[in-house]
Formats: sequence, structure tokens, C-alpha cells
Amino acid sequence: MAVGAKEAMAGQLEMLKAKYEEAVELRKKAEMEIEAFRPDVDAATSARIALEKQLENLEVEILFLQRVHKEEIDELMKQIYKASATVGASFDVPDLSAALKQVQQEYDCIAAKNLQEMDAWYKTKFDDLSSASTKHVDQVRSVREQIAGAKKDNKERDLEALKTKNEALEAQIREAQEKYKKELEDLQARIESLQLELKSTKQKIALHLREYQDLLNIKMALEIEITTYRKLIEGEDLRLTGMVQSLSLMSGGMSALGAGMGVGMGGAMGVGMGVGLGGGMGVGLGGRIAGQGQMGAIESYSSEQAVETTERKTVLIRTVKAEDDTMQSDTQERTITISGAADDTDEETPPPRPRLHGPSLGL
Repeated sequence: MAVGAKEAMAGQLEMLKAKYEEAVELRKKAEMEIEAFRPDVDAATSARIALEKQLENLEVEILFLQRVHKEEIDELMKQIYKASATVGASFDVPDLSAALKQVQQEYDCIAAKNLQEMDAWYKTKFDDLSSASTKHVDQVRSVREQIAGAKKDNKERDLEALKTKNEALEAQIREAQEKYKKELEDLQARIESLQLELKSTKQKIALHLREYQDLLNIKMALEIEITTYRKLIEGEDLRLTGMVQSLSLMSGGMSALGAGMGVGMGGAMGVGMGVGLGGGMGVGLGGRIAGQGQMGAIESYSSEQAVETTERKTVLIRTVKAEDDTMQSDTQERTITISGAADDTDEETPPPRPRLHGPSLGL
């Protein structure tokens, strides 16, 4: 569609160019004719002006001559009347008034005839000049009309060319507006698509942030739980190590005590020991260790293992029978505190050295 419009516009432009060139040729031809007639027009105008001035001068001269002639006639008539009066008074002369009147009439006829001939000649000349001037004026008017027509045609052609150019520009403007409108719609659609993508991306980012926050919370909870379990395991290891050391010391002391008493008193000695966790206690005689107290300690530890802060207390009671049938006891306590924090430390009270009372022990 645009190609066809451009071809049509190109054809119109070529036609307008041809008309414009033709109008330019006509204008040049008219200007040449004007230049050719201009000397004749100038000459005719100059001649008309000269003849008009000459006519005015002749009219003035005629008026002057008429006035002079009238004055001369009046002067002559006065002289004649005066002379006739003088002659009549002096002597009787023949009457000459009729002859003078006849002479005056003849002179008036001759003057009138000359005046008429001169007036007719001037009128003829003036008519000839007027006709020539009118002819030249008509020619000038015709040339001016031709020039005006040529200018009008040029203006009309220029107007048509401008109208065609205006239509072409309006068509280009419409095409540009349609093009820009389409581009604007494409850009608007692109903007909406990008806004949707941005919104979707923001939603995905928010979802990922929530997932990351959940994972971070889970990680922190797991780290806290791992730290708690680590502390619990470390505390249990320390507790078991302490218990093993205490049991080793107790077993060694009781073995030595049993051997001494077997030698000095014939085996008349009994040994008792109890172990308890969290305030629990077991009692036994003859060097036996209460297994029920140990089981209670393990169960108590299993029930309190999930607590964030755990406190364990171990009580060790040792009973010795002397020679005088008196019972002597020795008590050992140990408290272990385990906290879920990563930088907490276990507080442990080391067991004191066992003290044995009685003269037979020698201690």
C-alpha cells in the first residue's frame, strides 16, 4: 500500500513539475513580450505627456491670443469712435461706421475660422494621440492581464503542488502515527510482560526467602539440638568416668580393708556400699555393689536426657564394721550440671579421700 502511494505521489510530482516548467516558459515569454512592448509604451507615454503639455500650452496661447485680439479690437474701436467723434466735430466727413463694422465682421470671421481650424487640428492630433495612447494602454492592460493570469496560474499550480505535498506529508504523518502507535502497543505489551515477570520473580524470591528462613530456622534448631546432645554426651562421659574412678578407688580400699580384717580378726568384718543418682541410694553388705542403684541411675539419666539443663547428683555411702561391733560410714557426693549452651562447662566436685575411723584400721 505504501509503495503504491509513493508511486502515485511520484507520478503527481512529475506532472506538477511538467506544469511548473510550462508555466515558467509562459512566464518567460510574457516577460519577453513585456520587455519588447516596454519601449513602445514608454515612447507612447512620453509622446502623450508631451502632447498634453503642448495642448495645454496651445490652449493657454489661444486664450492669450483671444484676449489680445479682443483688447486690440476694443482699442481699435475706441480709436475709431474717438476719431469719428473728432472728425464729426471738426468737419463733416462721410459715415465710416458701416465700413468699419464690415471690416470688423470680416476680421472676426477670419479669426473664428483660424481658431476653428486650429482647434480642429489640435483635436485631431489629440484624438490620434488619445487613440494611440488608448491602444498602448490596451496593450499594456492586456499584457498586465496576461501577467496576472500567468501569476494566477503559477499560484494555482503552486497551490496544487503544496496541496499534493501536504497530502503526502499527511499520509506520511498517518503512517508514522500508525507505526509509532504499533511500536507503543508493542512496548506497552512488553512492559506488561516484564511487570508480570517481575511480579512472578518477586513472588519466587519471597517463596525462596521463606524457604531459606525455614531452612535456617531448622538449621539453627538442629545446631541447638546437636549442641545439647553433645553437651549431654560429654556430661555423661564425664559422669561415667567419675563413677568408674570412684568405684575403682572404693574397690581398692575395700579389698585392702577386707584383707586386713581377715588377718587380724579372722574375717569378722563386713563392708557395705551404696550408689545412688539424683538422691537415690542402695545399701549392701559383704563388699557387694547394689546393682539396683546403678539401674536407677541409668533410668534417671534416660528420662532427663532431653532437658536443656540437667543436674545430676551422685551419693556414695560406705559402711565399715569395726571390732567393737560399731558401724562407721563414709559419704561421698558429686554434682554434675549440663547446660544446652555451646560454651557451658560441667561443674564437677571431685570426691574426697575416704576417711576410715577406728583404732583397728590404723588410719
